[in-house]
Amino acid sequence: MAKDKLKLNEEKFAYAVVQNSNLAANEADDLKASKAVLKRYLTAYYMAQEFNTMEDRQFDTGMDFSLLASGIDAITLR
Repeated sequence: MAKDKLKLNEEKFAYAVVQNSNLAANEADDLKASKAVLKRYLTAYYMAQEFNTMEDRQFDTGMDFSLLASGIDAITLR
């Protein structure tokens, strides 16, 4: 079991998610393609932020790592 804190770089993570998706290729309209890519980027960015917050809390309170792992599925963005 890992005891070292893991921290995602939100910007790099979001960029990697966008780079590995083909959203823009699926849209004929540039505006729609841009919106789809921006939405994917922001979703990934805030998901990484939420992960980092959960990771910080896990180390601050000394909780079991399995709690963090199970909580990742519960991440929701508004």
